[in-house]
Amino acid sequence: MSSVWDVERWVDEAALSAIKMFYPTALTRNISLPLSEIFKHLLFLVEQKKLEVVYDIRCPECYATVNIVNSCVASGDIIECPLGHEFELTADVIFPVFKISESYKEYVRQYCKKKLKRGSMLRGEIPV
Repeated sequence: MSSVWDVERWVDEAALSAIKMFYPTALTRNISLPLSEIFKHLLFLVEQKKLEVVYDIRCPECYATVNIVNSCVASGDIIECPLGHEFELTADVIFPVFKISESYKEYVRQYCKKKLKRGSMLRGEIPV
């Protein structure tokens, strides 16, 4: 059975990769926890400054991303997607996206380099 520590390990591994942003559902492929529990722990990592939360505004017609913004309110404004579809800005077209903070990515990279130099890092070990 998975635990919230698996969420942290996933984020640490992502910090070492080219991944910059991800949807919470990405973790459900590898971690057998309810999405609500994963989401709650991701928000905890936001508080720790490891992650940032941004919002993806998507067209309900073609699912194209219209914009990624730092904050968003379901204002009811009419928006047009790149393909010309108009839609109302409501909660059902706003999706949370988690962004790995640059400072955390750099910390994990430096930590792993240091451990590798000392030869104390086991194969596949990722810092938590």
